[in-house]
Amino acid sequence: MTRKPGDLAEERLRRRRRRLVTASEIIDFLEYLAPPSLSVPEEPYGLQVGSPSAEIKTVVVAPMASFNALSTAASRKQVMLLTAAPLVTEPMMQIRRDNPIGAKLSYLMEHRLNLYALANSYAAAPGGFDDSLAEVLGLAATSALKPTTYEPQFKISVFTPPNAVNAVLCAAAEAGAGRIGNYSYCSFQSEGKGTFMPREGARPTVGTVGKLERVDEVRLELLVSQRELQGVIAAVLDAHPYEEVAYDVYAVKNPGLMYGRGRIGELPLKVALDTVLAQVQDALNVESVRCSHRPEFPIASLAAASGISDGLFWQANRAGAGAFITGGATLQDLMLADNSTTVVIDIGYAASVAPGLRRLCAQLRNTFASDGLEILYSA
Repeated sequence: MTRKPGDLAEERLRRRRRRLVTASEIIDFLEYLAPPSLSVPEEPYGLQVGSPSAEIKTVVVAPMASFNALSTAASRKQVMLLTAAPLVTEPMMQIRRDNPIGAKLSYLMEHRLNLYALANSYAAAPGGFDDSLAEVLGLAATSALKPTTYEPQFKISVFTPPNAVNAVLCAAAEAGAGRIGNYSYCSFQSEGKGTFMPREGARPTVGTVGKLERVDEVRLELLVSQRELQGVIAAVLDAHPYEEVAYDVYAVKNPGLMYGRGRIGELPLKVALDTVLAQVQDALNVESVRCSHRPEFPIASLAAASGISDGLFWQANRAGAGAFITGGATLQDLMLADNSTTVVIDIGYAASVAPGLRRLCAQLRNTFASDGLEILYSA
């Protein structure tokens, strides 16, 4: 179907009207998905090359800053390279081109590329690397192998006129407050009297300047997680009818959303190791994997963890997993697996984080689609 000249002109105008997304906006979204403060253990992350104010047209997502990913990024303009692994892991006294890390840093700066490394909290976060790997493998994970931390929770209490309670409640709930387990819109409401005196310059919704007012109000209380807090406050202020909104925020001891490394689940049927390996290779599109040993007994449960296993093999073994799928088995893992009931299956780092990175690509597209941000995946 041939497009009319008018359609082409409208398309060009639409593109010109699109605002450019800054690196800072993308970073805020990434750190909302998996707050770096919940990283365990702390590792280097963040914007390693570039500027938060840089305007970005393309995001290239890759497991690491390989030269293939770098060349893909350099083929575009105004690019952020987003990686699962940091390029710089320790302080550098010099940047030399005859050093692989220095050569890559030089390349990034010469081509004016921005480089952001995800915090390791993304591996443990809901919907992150570990969850995504388990889902692609068809593993109905029932729990984390190793709980790492809990996201702090707060309670927001806002004083609202009776006729605005529903609007404020809905705004807060849609922004993420009031979630307890599988329930949403959870709140407590108590009626009372509020007092205030509008002063000179005020534009009160209710009452008169210089006169003490006593009004019926409802105290609306909701739980909210740390990462949703600022968004909930903004939503409450926007929905509330008063010029000045009275609200309190205070920390609570309730354990919030659990972050944990690794996932484990039972298989519908006991299967041989060869069947597990075939399923892993097919699901992740990898040609070969490395196994610690070949047991004679069938496998009834699987555990999986993205990236370097970091001591998770022993957790999988103690949980009774027949096989532990990891992105990087350590020498200690292999020694522990020797004559063990748990097989180590090493799929490689890139393959282990690929499902999570592809999910992240989709999330970025959905969030920044209206801005025309291009998202590319570089294996």
